[in-house]
Amino acid sequence: MKRIEVLFPDFCNIYGEAYNIEYLRRCAPEQLEIIRTDNHTEPAFVHSDVDMIYLGATTERKQEQIINILRPYKERIRELIEGDVIFLVTGNALEIFGCYIRDGEREIEALGLFDFYAERYMDRDRHNSQMIGTYNGLAMLGHKSQFSFAYGDFDDCFIEVQKGIGMNPKTMREGIHVHNFFATYSLGPFLILNPYFTKELLARLGLEERLCFEKEAIEAYEYRLAELKRTMK
Repeated sequence: MKRIEVLFPDFCNIYGEAYNIEYLRRCAPEQLEIIRTDNHTEPAFVHSDVDMIYLGATTERKQEQIINILRPYKERIRELIEGDVIFLVTGNALEIFGCYIRDGEREIEALGLFDFYAERYMDRDRHNSQMIGTYNGLAMLGHKSQFSFAYGDFDDCFIEVQKGIGMNPKTMREGIHVHNFFATYSLGPFLILNPYFTKELLARLGLEERLCFEKEAIEAYEYRLAELKRTMK
């Protein structure tokens, strides 16, 4: 039995992120134990083994609360990353793992596990865009809706963007991939959008690479990919 811990699902489901893990569960219902940790409970990863940790997009206010909750466990999180525990982090949750978040005159200290920072632009319209990129030979799809961008070298990026933007409008590098840590600004049910990457995650968990509604998921992915290639400049 593999154990997946979903951190703060009450805070981190604003774009339907919960369906990432629900989809994984449906792919292997008898082989996955899902632990849902709320903001009043010590995370299971602190004192026990988990095979995967998931953290989804949240509001800016809740983002700061999550940083404060996780800060005492920073070194444990580092240990898990270096120990090849799988992390999937989506939306602005990835900013929690950088050095700091700048919000006007404020500078919010983050966990400092990766060398980048984020900047909020709350006085501007929210950035919305689609993305096509590649990871490990796979075409990857994503949707972004955000007030902030991240800045750094991103030598260990997750996705090389072909159409759309990366961590900010001046780079085509998107997300973070170190060991089994995967982070992306993409929102919503990222795993449903990217069935071949989901197969890879299942393999990394030591499970059979068999998807729930696999034929339909791949057909939808291929249709969406073709449409985005046709419509995106």
